[in-house]
Amino acid sequence: MRAVSLHRDVIVATSAIWQTNCAIIRSGEESFLVDSPILPAELESLGALVEQAGLSVPSGLLATHADWDHLLGRLAFPGVTLGCAESTTDRMKASPGEAKRAAQIR
Repeated sequence: MRAVSLHRDVIVATSAIWQTNCAIIRSGEESFLVDSPILPAELESLGALVEQAGLSVPSGLLATHADWDHLLGRLAFPGVTLGCAESTTDRMKASPGEAKRAAQIR
């Protein structure tokens, strides 16, 4: 994973696979994670990345859509609420477990 600070309040982490991006954004004392990296080692290192950047544990997670590679933030921060658009919720309700099957997470 490659992490770049675009601003003191914005870090973009790019996964080594498929070049998907995750953004960690700070506002005041809170931070927010948008989407997620993909690989297990990348997810495990997110907490250290947040800490090293001087950010707080995210107070919220956001998945921009329901593809499996955007829903993995809860693996890095299990106690943090995951938010998404109503269309994403509808898609996940219509096909329960689809994202998990696509990621082959057991």
